[in-house]
Amino acid sequence: MPEEPTTTTVLAYLRRMPGYPFDASIDEPFVAELADDFAPLDLLEQIKAFRWHHDGDPARHFKSLRPAIRRWLASARPSNREPF
Repeated sequence: MPEEPTTTTVLAYLRRMPGYPFDASIDEPFVAELADDFAPLDLLEQIKAFRWHHDGDPARHFKSLRPAIRRWLASARPSNREPF
């Protein structure tokens, strides 16, 4: 089984995402919280999908990227609901 990306890897990706307002003092606890809240998801893969879903530059589409990423992850979380 492949190893999960580390928080450091996710932070490095956010740092180079076009238009992302990277701030280590905010993003380190942000990514740690995401890792706890969305443990079943591959954070790095989901953040990459978020970025490229928005043509590689999500900063053009959102006023605040952190809440947008959180909403993306929440919608990607598997649902235990019955379809009907």
